Amino acid sequence: MAEFNRRPETNNIFEGTSDEVIEIVLKVKDDFNDRYNRNSENKLRAEQVREILSSENRICFFQKQKADDQNNRSRHKIIIPIGNERAIETIVGLWIDKIDTFTELYSYRVAKLKEISYFNEPTKSTTKRNCIFRFADIDKKDGTSANNFKELYKTVEASEIPLVDINKEKDRQIWEKYVVALKKLVKQKEQVWKIQNIKMPYAETRQGEAERANYIDIFINETELREQLENDILELFNENELEDYGVSENKAFVEFKNYRELGQEELNQLKELGDELFYEISNNSPFHTISGKIEFKYSDNVSKEDIYSEIQDKLQTEYELETSIGNDGYVDLNENDIPHLQKIVSDNYSHLLSVNKDNVVYLKVDFSTGNELQKLKQTIKDKLNSEGLDRATVSVTQDNKNLLVEVGAFVRSDKFNADGLSIVESVSRFQPTKPIKTKPINGIELVGNTYQIKNASKDQVDNAMSLLQQNFSGVSFRRLPTQYYFKANEKVNPETLRNFKTKTDLQGKTEFVLASSTLKISADSKIDYENQLKRIKDLVPTATIEKKEFNPTYQILFSSDVESKRQSIINKIQNEIRKEIGKSVDFDAVKNHTRILFSYQFKTDDEREKFKQAVNTACSEHRHILNCSFENPLGRTTYELFKNETLELEKEKEVRRNISQATFIYLTPEQRQQLGEKIEQFGEEAVFKEGIQIGRLIRKEKDRLKFKITDAFDELINGRLEDRIELSELRKGFIKPIFPGELTNIGRMIRAMKKVTEPNTRNGFPVNQNLPNFLFDPNEARQSSTDLEEEKQKVVQNLNEPLLKDQPKQLEAVAKTLLAKDLALIQGPPGTGKTTVIAEIIWQTLLREPKAKLLITSQTNLAVDNALERIKGKKLVRPIRVGNIEKFEDEGKVYSNDRIKSWIQAKTGSREETQYSDNAVCQWIENVKEKCSKEEKYAKAVSKWKKGLDGKDVLIKSTFSTAYYEYVNVFAATCSECGSRNFGDTYQMTFNQNSESKSEPEFDLVIMDEASKATPPELVLPLTLGKKVVIIGDHKQLPPMIDEKEFGEALEAVGAKKLIEDWTKDDYKVSQFEKLFKNAPKNFVASLDTQFRMHGQIMDCISQFYSDQEELENGLICGIKGEMNIPDFNVKASRWHGLSSVPFIEQKHHAIWVNVETPEDKVGTSYENEGEIQAIQTVLRALTKAEGFEQYQKHFKKDEDKEIGIITYYMPQMQSIRKAMYPQFSKNEWRNFEQHKFENEFQLPLRINTVDRFQGMERNIIIVSTVRSNKQYKEERGKKIPIDNNKYPFALGFAREMQRINVGFSRAKRLLIVVGNEKHFSHKSEYQQAIQKMHRIDIAQIQNLIK
Repeated sequence: MAEFNRRPETNNIFEGTSDEVIEIVLKVKDDFNDRYNRNSENKLRAEQVREILSSENRICFFQKQKADDQNNRSRHKIIIPIGNERAIETIVGLWIDKIDTFTELYSYRVAKLKEISYFNEPTKSTTKRNCIFRFADIDKKDGTSANNFKELYKTVEASEIPLVDINKEKDRQIWEKYVVALKKLVKQKEQVWKIQNIKMPYAETRQGEAERANYIDIFINETELREQLENDILELFNENELEDYGVSENKAFVEFKNYRELGQEELNQLKELGDELFYEISNNSPFHTISGKIEFKYSDNVSKEDIYSEIQDKLQTEYELETSIGNDGYVDLNENDIPHLQKIVSDNYSHLLSVNKDNVVYLKVDFSTGNELQKLKQTIKDKLNSEGLDRATVSVTQDNKNLLVEVGAFVRSDKFNADGLSIVESVSRFQPTKPIKTKPINGIELVGNTYQIKNASKDQVDNAMSLLQQNFSGVSFRRLPTQYYFKANEKVNPETLRNFKTKTDLQGKTEFVLASSTLKISADSKIDYENQLKRIKDLVPTATIEKKEFNPTYQILFSSDVESKRQSIINKIQNEIRKEIGKSVDFDAVKNHTRILFSYQFKTDDEREKFKQAVNTACSEHRHILNCSFENPLGRTTYELFKNETLELEKEKEVRRNISQATFIYLTPEQRQQLGEKIEQFGEEAVFKEGIQIGRLIRKEKDRLKFKITDAFDELINGRLEDRIELSELRKGFIKPIFPGELTNIGRMIRAMKKVTEPNTRNGFPVNQNLPNFLFDPNEARQSSTDLEEEKQKVVQNLNEPLLKDQPKQLEAVAKTLLAKDLALIQGPPGTGKTTVIAEIIWQTLLREPKAKLLITSQTNLAVDNALERIKGKKLVRPIRVGNIEKFEDEGKVYSNDRIKSWIQAKTGSREETQYSDNAVCQWIENVKEKCSKEEKYAKAVSKWKKGLDGKDVLIKSTFSTAYYEYVNVFAATCSECGSRNFGDTYQMTFNQNSESKSEPEFDLVIMDEASKATPPELVLPLTLGKKVVIIGDHKQLPPMIDEKEFGEALEAVGAKKLIEDWTKDDYKVSQFEKLFKNAPKNFVASLDTQFRMHGQIMDCISQFYSDQEELENGLICGIKGEMNIPDFNVKASRWHGLSSVPFIEQKHHAIWVNVETPEDKVGTSYENEGEIQAIQTVLRALTKAEGFEQYQKHFKKDEDKEIGIITYYMPQMQSIRKAMYPQFSKNEWRNFEQHKFENEFQLPLRINTVDRFQGMERNIIIVSTVRSNKQYKEERGKKIPIDNNKYPFALGFAREMQRINVGFSRAKRLLIVVGNEKHFSHKSEYQQAIQKMHRIDIAQIQNLIK
């Protein structure tokens, strides 16, 4: 449609509404009402929606949507407010009805239509119009030709697709519910396990452990326990009142014969029984069911016979007519007497019966001519002659239907299949050698003076010959040639059938059915029948029509005999019942709809009675032909108990993963009871500290749990006699997994979230009390009125990072952060100097307010420590690092609070002091020594002073550490750590040491890095601590890792799943950072554009990912362009690698695509590609042999500079690469990988991981394995067969998400090598652009090179 392709004259896509009303025609399918009404979340009925939208004008919001994946058709979203913060939302596509050459009608075809709550007026890329709607059926030509609709469509089509929109209230509720749900799900994993058996403890030395340890095996066998539960149910209730009960592996139920509500005591007892085996009474229990049946009368022969008998009696007594009526209702009466039968039926049974005349005759029609057999006759004769059977005769039978072969040899039944013949029968014949008086012989047919048997086997022929000899003593018989009758497998030419039908069909009289070659004649009389036959024979004289006499019959039919009519009656009854009660009823049709079983679940007596009334009312109209009955007028009651599947019924691997992180405790029966009482009283908030810790779970194999036991539990079993518990007693107890670490972390998030969603004196308040507003809508953040340019000048006058002077975007980010009152947002694409900006923000903040307190935080320790590295040694800056030092990078360990404390407490000169000496206080002492005066006149005093500093005695340590902590102004910790007791205590000791009261941590500025990977609950915890927050991330890199299924289940667990009912897959990938960044006012949003990490060629491979951002008007800029090609490793900005191995690599190549076309292989729900693993090994061999590689390796001293990073997008591929590179590694070597990472074929340090683990890292050389391919292995009969994998874009897998490719490609500084299928990945235009910019080579060329 050409006129819809023109762009509108105006660019203003968000126009005010005019007085003009636009008519919108919505095309819907026939089943639209049913589908809409089936959605339980829709409060209105479809009929009401139609009425609301078509009754009055409404202000509507139009947005362009992603094109349909199937046919690439454009789609629009229409949001139609209907009041009370609710709206109708529909996804539509343009529909055109062509009326004639000059006229077209336009409408919208509805793809989806539903009600939505929490409606906020959209502002992003939205067209607002005054509309009235009209519904039309999809198959009817209807629509509008009005210009205002055309202009509206063009306006929407020309707009951008709105990527993100803010819905503050809804988002707030989603994430508040989510953290609560997380706690609930963890608590569900903490189910109590009944011990079935315990073996004696044993000692063993496990691989990688130096000392022997004690282990114990605890078994759980539920089979006997399930049987016990059934017995317990019987004991609890009277068997006479139970209809049924049972316990299966994952479900138990108790069904009572009558309606019954359990008393509280009975309910508690049933709950306790279920708890023993982790069965929980379902939320829907009890459910009450009333059931019954609707049954058609006279649906069986017995009930019909009574009616037939009555009719026979009436015919006899009233008309003196004798007749018989068959089971099928056919009547044996002369046609002249039929009116008498019709009179009886009409007067007495009109509501029930009818008399039907059956005057239809069915005749087979044959179009065979016999010509085909004549043609085949000589062919078959020639074939027999060629086989030496020249005495055989071949002829066509007189009726022209069969070909007769007479031959004195055996002929297989399929011998002439290839010639289009199939066997009809064979005849074996026997003739006496002299004249005899023949006689009948049982089992042998006599024809003239010849005996014969048909289709006989060799044994049957021999038996027949023997039988003849017995019956005719002294007479010998000879076998005549066997006769074989064959028929032609001819198919009648379809054209012949069609022509016959066209010539002979006469409406209401004759009809020819092609499929069965049957002629159907409906005649009024015998004469009419004969006339029709004559007419047809005259029209087609070559057709052979079966001969049958015309003999009309009369049948008594019951009105319920026809299934379609029964079905119609039942459908009507069902609809009336459903309409009346407004709830679901289960109907089950049996015996061809002669009986309908129904079942209805009710909650109250009133609901039950209303249902019964609805059934009786709906059936009353049809009482004469059906009966309705209830199985039990009061209904039945069922209680269901479902197994908690988190630990027992999930996949074994998943269960092991869940509980491997758990702490297991042993409970005595008394403690188990106390736990139950606590849970009963406090629910999920119950705190229970009883029980003895068993130890660490080593392995779970079905019902066997292997633990490395604690000393306390060992003492319980093997201790002194008076303190020991026998195994027989232990077997009576229980074990319980607990997740203290996980629950602690979730608890912190819940407390922080409460400060945002429900700030009050009980929950507390965030430091910045405007946070609850701007965290979910950045437009709520306060804005500064200070001039930005003026602020930039102030920053430039006191720069700590001189390079910023020439970096306008970095300078802008610093200035906007300093001006911000509540919030600043900074986007940092790969390598654009985020840590440099962070360092400058810290410096400028402290310069202006030396007593300011700052917090650096992120989801990951790596990001926190990267920021610390940048501020190392900076004036004014005194950082302290809080958290588990074992998880820190080396840069973070220097500032570790724990390390500093351990160093202070270590004895002077001890090994411990040396071990902890790499810390910030110790480095400060060293700096003081270096800066001591060099003047001769102070030499003696300085020497003495240095000696004292070198000694680092208690006084020196105490003095310097006290001074350091006194001036600490930067805290650094991960998000989760910010809510820990350790964090609070360190804050108290550092800033409130002399205060008696303990205060909540509070910072003047919180800097959150890598925020695009964080969910709101992860963001919230540190942000609640800041007066002002700066959030840094990049929504073009990895989004939050949210499992759609788990997320939905979590919200469902707290009854809040409807909050995400309209979420798509894309919604899960939108981070809170992206929502804030794209919706925030521009005066506190900044994007960094100049990258300093990677060579320009590598940067060009990712630059297209940022081409759509208006904030980056010049795209990504290479900040090292002038120096990146300098052939000197010592030049900081040089990205020269100096490697050469033609045709694989030259010194000018920095981005290489190695084409590998091997098929991918599915592993569970993930993928791997063995061919790419071999290709990586080939690439590494070529690299190590390349000219310049040895010099390259020798130059770099730090492991991370030498390391080659290998990145992939799938866990199985990562694991397979690791195995291929380190095939001999044991668990111990993997556990201590850093010490063994050179132990591979190439003697190179390798860093192998998934892309998620690589974000935030960089390496000189990166190899990326893309895994996916346009061929995929499929297993058939034990063999792997490659098949096509071409359902794009889905065939790209994770690579559909450009953020993942962006992160993978952008980790490389000097050399990026991508291993993958070029044709496959070129199906996405952005990747095709990247590949075009790379040096491309096939893996076969590299293989030839290293040979």
